[in-house]
Amino acid sequence: MTSPRAWSFLTIEGTRQYGGNAGYDDNPAEVYRYDSNVANYRQVAIKDVVILRSRTNILGIAQIESIVPGNGKKARLRCPTCRISNIKERATMAPRWACKNRHLFDVPLQESVEVKTFEAHYGKTFRQAPAMLTLQQINDAVVRPSDQMSIKELDLAKLEAILISEAGCRQLVENFAGAISLDTSAHLTAEATMPNSIIEARRRVLREVNLRRGQPQFRQRLIQRYGSACQISRCDYPYLVEAAHIAPYALSNENGAHNGLLLRSDLHILFDLGMLAIHPVEMTISLHTDLMKMEYAAFQGQRLFLNGTTGPDRTALEARWEFSKRLDAIAATNSK
Repeated sequence: MTSPRAWSFLTIEGTRQYGGNAGYDDNPAEVYRYDSNVANYRQVAIKDVVILRSRTNILGIAQIESIVPGNGKKARLRCPTCRISNIKERATMAPRWACKNRHLFDVPLQESVEVKTFEAHYGKTFRQAPAMLTLQQINDAVVRPSDQMSIKELDLAKLEAILISEAGCRQLVENFAGAISLDTSAHLTAEATMPNSIIEARRRVLREVNLRRGQPQFRQRLIQRYGSACQISRCDYPYLVEAAHIAPYALSNENGAHNGLLLRSDLHILFDLGMLAIHPVEMTISLHTDLMKMEYAAFQGQRLFLNGTTGPDRTALEARWEFSKRLDAIAATNSK
């Protein structure tokens, strides 16, 4: 699962110029056009939230509904002196153009270049942004600030308190938060700064779930070895399947696949408590006496799923097995 991102789209009604490319025709309330010469063009995706802005105003907020790719040609503008494309038009100064190397000129050189083109459509979800939202607040929410980028990634959590003041914008924020996935690379901010943020709350919960599921590299080794489902219940819901150490990591310092199992969260707890054990030779499940009175009894004697491999380390399983059998003996003594 991929988490949505949030973006600031710089647009100018009519046409705009960026990095020496001229002629991006926009209708800011419906579509945003960009091409493969624009930074971040690969990262923008359907369901991402975008805030449309000009140099002086915030035009609105929307969620991308579709992206239409294509091919085309763009007019690349260059400095006539040093021929670099890093040039800017100066609306109120003469000469009208300047390049990064500080050459000034009235007319840039123009060439035609092949580019991949993209149209991000969002007309059905477009709405006006809250009046209190400012350009400075958007700039403060930029993840990697750069004045040379017309598509900038935002940490939407930093704008959430303002956005949720409008019902339509609040729905976008809630949709965004609900779509954040377990394996997100979203930018986490200090929770103390936004205690009521639903985006941060979602991130925090998923971060905690990830910790419970196990270290990412360890978990991935187990998935590559056994598949993504629990090796006992065959549950494959990613929020519930965790990476379990056989020999505790604190004692063994071992994160190899041979020292792990993929277990449903409740079975992971029972395994750690010694109430569920795996026979080190037969690879069958053995349950504590108390569990035989519950629905877990269905797993008694079931063979551990090994996915055609030799399975986990048998020496580590044997230590767990002996611990579990001692617990069973204690329970039997206490019941007399």
